[in-house]
Amino acid sequence: MNFGVLTGGGDSSGINDFLYFLAQRLENEGHTLTGFRSSWLGMVNNDAITLTKSMLAPHRHTPSTMLGSERKNPIKDGQMDLVLASLEDRKIDAMICMGGDDTLGVAAHLAELGFNVVGAPQTIDDDLRFTDHTLGYETAVRQASTYINSMINSNVGHDKDMIVEVMGRDAGWLALGTAMNTPACACMCPEGPMELEEMIARMTDFKKRTGRAGLAIVSEGVELKGVDRGELRKDAFGNVYTAGVSHIVGEKYEEATGRKPRVQVMGYLLRGGVPSPYDVDLALSFANQAVDLALAGKTGYMVTRLDGRDQAIPLKEVAGGKKYLDPAYLEQQFQRILA
Repeated sequence: MNFGVLTGGGDSSGINDFLYFLAQRLENEGHTLTGFRSSWLGMVNNDAITLTKSMLAPHRHTPSTMLGSERKNPIKDGQMDLVLASLEDRKIDAMICMGGDDTLGVAAHLAELGFNVVGAPQTIDDDLRFTDHTLGYETAVRQASTYINSMINSNVGHDKDMIVEVMGRDAGWLALGTAMNTPACACMCPEGPMELEEMIARMTDFKKRTGRAGLAIVSEGVELKGVDRGELRKDAFGNVYTAGVSHIVGEKYEEATGRKPRVQVMGYLLRGGVPSPYDVDLALSFANQAVDLALAGKTGYMVTRLDGRDQAIPLKEVAGGKKYLDPAYLEQQFQRILA
């Protein structure tokens, strides 16, 4: 069989390992692998290369995706006919699509058109339903905690409170994971329940109790009451670009306390780094599960690890919904982990 693969959405660490394990398995069993560049844009433009184990080996343990990625929505642009034409021209028998909810939503639509499609979950946001964790999430938490923990003593030494912004869009998994692995005394997630006033109160109380500058983790997707950020830019799938909210939080914090904090936006640092052992294990598992499903002709499924077990979930159940934090769980965790 001739397999095709694409990687879409925001990149993360572990994707190149996934591609390597995929090529390794397919070569060992006499199959071929074609990689489409720039996600669905490559499918529309029929832009692809042959992937082999030997060419992918040097990219192991490196972040990002050697295939590239692009926020392209062929459904919205009415170009699914071009996607099908590329598959026919390349003589692709089965397609493996790795990415988040946007990428897998298009994959689900392609499966409904009758093509053999398997999805694999990847996003540092960890917001896909029916997964314990998505590929890249654990490495992103490690990246955030490593950088923050390496900076925190400098902030304390200068008596500068620190507000750190992490990615995550409208889900707070990355923010919570970062707070759990740093000496944070406050954490603001899109799901709540901590509002700006409580964050300020916690930081002020921490300073009073310990005499030390405090640390607050802020998810990029938080909404601030009474703050109008104007019309924000959106991508091809309608996702709002929310980066930079921590600067507003910092201004409000200074107004309330008279203490000017250091503001640090982690941004794309979270997508870097050598993949963690857990993410390498996920990459291997997802690659082999995807091949198993495709060879069996079980189209329209996403491979996953759920409740500690490797499973397959229909893509149509994954698409169109997200995994959010329960505010009650967040409050419980705040009481347990925040300094």
